[in-house]
Amino acid sequence: MPDRDAYLHAWEPDNVIRFPREQWMSEFAAPAAAYPDIDFIPIDMSAVFTSYLPGPIDLYAHINLDFGSGEPTKLVVIGAVPADHATLMCLDQATGRILMIGTKDGTLELVNSTFKALVEYLYHFARFIDEDTGHSGRAMRAIDLRDRLVSIDPGAFTDPESWWSVAFMQLEGRTR
Repeated sequence: MPDRDAYLHAWEPDNVIRFPREQWMSEFAAPAAAYPDIDFIPIDMSAVFTSYLPGPIDLYAHINLDFGSGEPTKLVVIGAVPADHATLMCLDQATGRILMIGTKDGTLELVNSTFKALVEYLYHFARFIDEDTGHSGRAMRAIDLRDRLVSIDPGAFTDPESWWSVAFMQLEGRTR
């Protein structure tokens, strides 16, 4: 597992923003193991993640989803998909899962089984980008990266239509 310096090196010190890790760990029901060991996340991660939200929903805003079957699912916005900012990445306060909410189409899907897994995915993805030498060889490197990520959080790739599955299908040059 990378240490604090490795994350800062991969994401660049000027490309990170802090989140209230200790506060969330004491206030939310999610287990401590669901949180990353660091208290910051990247601001911009190419096409897969951004914590820069131009509005109308703020970073770390709380969202309650009511499915009509008891307690609402309580989420905290930690980022978005950079292409549209309308697809939010949220921390489930009860479980520590990262869920993606499509605010325009009302979709909800699992991104990672824990916040910690998302942070590790973003770390390895940043290193993949830094080491990229162009189209030649990228597909094979993407397959290797996918294998590494599956060992961290296999649930993120279970659904072939999931966020990570689709992103890697494109990186690997595969079509549906």
